[in-house]
Amino acid sequence: MPEQSTDPEEGSALPCVLKRGARFEGLIALCSPARIDGCLTGEVVGSGLLWIGSSARIEARIAAPEIIIAGEFDGVAAASERIELLGTARVRAALDTPRLALAEGSFFEGRCRTHVECGSAIQPRSED
Repeated sequence: MPEQSTDPEEGSALPCVLKRGARFEGLIALCSPARIDGCLTGEVVGSGLLWIGSSARIEARIAAPEIIIAGEFDGVAAASERIELLGTARVRAALDTPRLALAEGSFFEGRCRTHVECGSAIQPRSED
């Protein structure tokens, strides 16, 4: 059973699938909201909120509805709802999301594509 995290930076308890100090290489498939605090190389596929804690060091391809990043992330992330970078985030990545939030103090280097959903298809935002 995953450890319940009660770190105040997250606002609510989420199951921690990779604790601080732990390392994992490969694919993690999540069927509920979860938190990663360790080191991960590979791929993460989630069906709910994915919280990347301030102690996390991730090099991966990530797909989840909502992604909140407080640690280090290098790779590619796609979120169907939103991606948020907290003040401690250090991100070098390609991001694809309809909404992006950057907190003061966060670091982002890379590419971000934002879009709006129209029905079931994702359409690029028109240039007005």
